[in-house]
Amino acid sequence: MNVTIVIFVLVAVNVAGYALVYLALRSRLARTTSAREQIGEIADEVNRLVVDLNQTTDRNIALIEDRIRQLSDMLARADKKMSLFKKESERHDAGAQIYSRIREPKVPSAEASGEVPSGAAPETPDTGETHATAHALPTRDQIVSLYRAGFSASLIASRVGVPLGEVELTIALEQRKGSA
Repeated sequence: MNVTIVIFVLVAVNVAGYALVYLALRSRLARTTSAREQIGEIADEVNRLVVDLNQTTDRNIALIEDRIRQLSDMLARADKKMSLFKKESERHDAGAQIYSRIREPKVPSAEASGEVPSGAAPETPDTGETHATAHALPTRDQIVSLYRAGFSASLIASRVGVPLGEVELTIALEQRKGSA
């Protein structure tokens, strides 16, 4: 019995030792396995975050590029409008100068009054024709009479010796005056 008790105690001690070793290794294996799983889960989450950040960055870049394109288009349109405004302003200023010149009373010169120093009749600027009555009239009246005779604005400008814009303005004023 003694031997059986000793064997029984030894078996019990061995079983208890094996149980303790098993429990110690099992917790250590569980910690190692769960740490690897946690690291894997964290890595997966980081990868998902990186993908989300990349998608958000791409979307934001596309939005910024679209805004830049819109701003460039708006700047181009503003530049065009500014250049058109500048041209229109220059035209308006030129028209105002011409209009003020037309409205100013003309001082009769020797040529306009028909008094040509050499005694010959004055010549028209382009054709060389003698036309004493054409210069006897003020410029505005010359333009209107030639317009009513059916001459084009460019031909009138060359005959009277004034800029085309002035002729066109005088004709427009005459048309407005006739329609009123």
